[in-house]
Amino acid sequence: MLPLVLALLVSVNADAKKYPFDIDTSREVVITRSATAGTKMVKVVAYGRTVDKAIDQAMMDAVVALTFFGASGENEMEACPAILLDGRAAYDEKKEFFGQFFQKGHFLSYVKRVNSNYPTGKNNIKTSKGRKVQLILLVDWNGLSAYYKNSGLKTVTSSLMDY
Repeated sequence: MLPLVLALLVSVNADAKKYPFDIDTSREVVITRSATAGTKMVKVVAYGRTVDKAIDQAMMDAVVALTFFGASGENEMEACPAILLDGRAAYDEKKEFFGQFFQKGHFLSYVKRVNSNYPTGKNNIKTSKGRKVQLILLVDWNGLSAYYKNSGLKTVTSSLMDY
């Protein structure tokens, strides 16, 4: 009985989806429109071998950018600072924490697509390496900030939360 249980546990862990994460990957993330208080609406351009992989990458890029680097504004929208006060230094100090958060897909709880359909036309282009997609995403700025704060990380002050 015990070998069967162990085999099931190993197969469940082997089937878990993993997301490639590299903090040094370049990202195209801009604040694009006003959103409800506590969220940020961003436009993200990302690449992947397939549309689904590019969409996953875009969702991760949005969370990574707002967590560590902030994002510039588009048109009349103002730039947004990073959620973490120490940005890259916080990552360097807690690489394992962030590795698990991003590679295991926990970041997905804090980002959602504005439109659930596949991107089309100029928002989904075939390239020599796969697909290039452009998406509008909502990032739960307050939720991410609370999660990081509860994990012992220094975040921007609450006065900047609805920035």
